Amino acid sequence: MNSLRESVLRQELRKELDAARRLEQKGKHDEASRHYMKASAIYRRIAYVVPRQKSEEMFSASSQYESLSKTVKHGPELRKMSKSEPELYEEAVSNLIVSERPDVEWDQIGGLEEAKSVIKEAIILPFVKEKPPFVRSQRTILLYGPPGTGKSMLAKASSNMLEATFFEAKVSTLLSKYFGESPKLVNALFNKARSMQPSVIFIDELDSVAVRRSDNSNEATRRVLGELLTQIEGFGSSNDDKILVMGATNKPWDMDDAALSRFQRKIYVPLPDELSRRDIFEIHLNGAQLEGDGMLKELGKRTKGFSGRDIRNVCQEAISAMVREQNPDMDTLSSKQIESYVLKSRKLTMDDFEKALAKVRPASSKDDLQKYEEWKREFGG
Repeated sequence: MNSLRESVLRQELRKELDAARRLEQKGKHDEASRHYMKASAIYRRIAYVVPRQKSEEMFSASSQYESLSKTVKHGPELRKMSKSEPELYEEAVSNLIVSERPDVEWDQIGGLEEAKSVIKEAIILPFVKEKPPFVRSQRTILLYGPPGTGKSMLAKASSNMLEATFFEAKVSTLLSKYFGESPKLVNALFNKARSMQPSVIFIDELDSVAVRRSDNSNEATRRVLGELLTQIEGFGSSNDDKILVMGATNKPWDMDDAALSRFQRKIYVPLPDELSRRDIFEIHLNGAQLEGDGMLKELGKRTKGFSGRDIRNVCQEAISAMVREQNPDMDTLSSKQIESYVLKSRKLTMDDFEKALAKVRPASSKDDLQKYEEWKREFGG
């Protein structure tokens, strides 16, 4: 029952974080702050239903999002930091960029066996001390492919494998409107990673800042990109730092040539095949009871063209509909009642998934997939 409750709570968590980030990008600081604070509270609730060894991580994430909520709320005041000392920017990194030691294991990522194998090989070499001088470490990796295929999960699993601190830096945060000089925030991020080695810096949404120079990018974006490229170049050439820089993009063809050249290894993260889709369903439905033994196989067949995220959304939709049906008065519970409430549930049926599939459609089109294949042939991966 705890696994079902955790699944429902994590769905609420994703909604709150998505809402917070959208509002933050629109400059609606107070509203974004409230959603981040709600996310913090949900993390605390998750801490009470996960195994003991994971609860500490949940409480830590709760504290970080509480700090982020306060930082976002007072964002306009932070413009004064453009003339502040570097230490203040490093403190801002701690608040604006949630760092953690992920617990994501490779077997929690369905499929992608080839991508996993290539990444494991790429990330191990830089951390091996004793190697011939002619063996060069590849410290910068670009993950590209359709949205929702598990790029961030692969980065987190890499960090976990290396027992490294994980810095997830979204470009929307690095281009924060709260700061007069965002490049200083980029510099602080890399300094913070140096101080907490071994570290993995994961830069998501990379295409939104590393756009081609001929495109209509503003001055702030160009300055952030310049600082980002300088920092990545430094890590790529250093043999002492135990730091890995991983970037992710859904649109590699939009990226600036100079940015692409900074990444020594490019790895294509494709949509899952039928067997992998079945594995992904099994991962997201772990702990749930299914009506029929052949449901996972059937769902794997029915979801061609779906990404891992799409499949997760299908599972969430099916589970949520079942939970609402079995707990019609759940939305009337008080905050005190929520903690002691025991969710009623039943076996998930194929009808639940039929209704979910009618609502959730794959995010990538055939034309999109063709573009990825063409780019892979030209640039590798």
